[in-house]
Amino acid sequence: MTTTRKRKENGIEKKKEVVKSNVSPEAQKKVDEFYNNQKELLQKFDEDQKTIGKPLQKTAEEDERYEDRVLAQATFALNIGSLIGNLAASIISGSLSIMSTFVDSSMDIACSFVMNICLSEINKTDAQKYPRGRDRLELIGVILCSVIMAFANVSMIMQSINSIVNDTVDPKMTNSTIAIIVIQTVLKGIIMWFCYKRGSTSSLVIAMDLRNDLMTRSLALVCGYLGDYVWKFADPIGAICVCTWIAYSWCRHAIDNIPQLVGITAERDQLARILNITLKHDKRIKYIDHSMIYYTGLNAQVELHIVLDEKLPLRITHDISHDLEKNIQKLDFVERCFVHVDYNCDGD
Repeated sequence: MTTTRKRKENGIEKKKEVVKSNVSPEAQKKVDEFYNNQKELLQKFDEDQKTIGKPLQKTAEEDERYEDRVLAQATFALNIGSLIGNLAASIISGSLSIMSTFVDSSMDIACSFVMNICLSEINKTDAQKYPRGRDRLELIGVILCSVIMAFANVSMIMQSINSIVNDTVDPKMTNSTIAIIVIQTVLKGIIMWFCYKRGSTSSLVIAMDLRNDLMTRSLALVCGYLGDYVWKFADPIGAICVCTWIAYSWCRHAIDNIPQLVGITAERDQLARILNITLKHDKRIKYIDHSMIYYTGLNAQVELHIVLDEKLPLRITHDISHDLEKNIQKLDFVERCFVHVDYNCDGD
């Protein structure tokens, strides 16, 4: 198996060398990218074969959920502290930039509350009532958080514009205000690092929020200082910049996740990986009549129609299709696989 794979990779390298002498630099860049993608895909094929050879481990999945809940709870606790600190800093300074961080902290608590509820409900799912679980709640929670954050920050933008028009800006930055913002920024940076290291969907959402917090609090601190000592309108302009960035990033995040709820097709590499597993599964699979891989949540649904010899007994056809389903469901991006067995290739 390893020898065959090396031969294929060597063949790819030779083809690249032949092509290089006949194309322009722009085309060569695309050719190199294509062959690099093919090499990565071959590596994924090998990894998939190792994955399907291992038994499913439900305990590991439960442990991962537990880690997500711990990170969400730690963020929630920090956001409560940030809310109190930002409220105090906003009252002391009167800065709109600092006030925008208070609004952000308020929405952070709302989002952390939503994500905690979603993860808790997923963990406590009644298998009789929800036989396939409620993992989609996580994606719904992400979209709901995006809407809440975008709406709150648009409201803050309108308030900042109103303060500029009415000339009601008078920020006063103090050492206590600066200390409050700096301390919470450092703590958020530490938790963000753990979230990115974790790498799950929920932890990445939390990490994105914390990353926004780091950027917005740094900008709010600078603009509040400039508003006090240089130009007073720098403060509301900073608040507008902070809120615009937050609203934009969360709206984009919601838009990116919506297709997964409405049935977008899987990526081409994912389709190739599933077809590769199917073709190598059993020599008695004559054809793949039909394949459909699409998302209705965080992970993909797989529908396969395979063709077997019509003379095979039911016991054998069942074992072939059932084992294929279990193997495909071991892939990290697959939620459920359905295999239909046919005796001829009719395209249905």
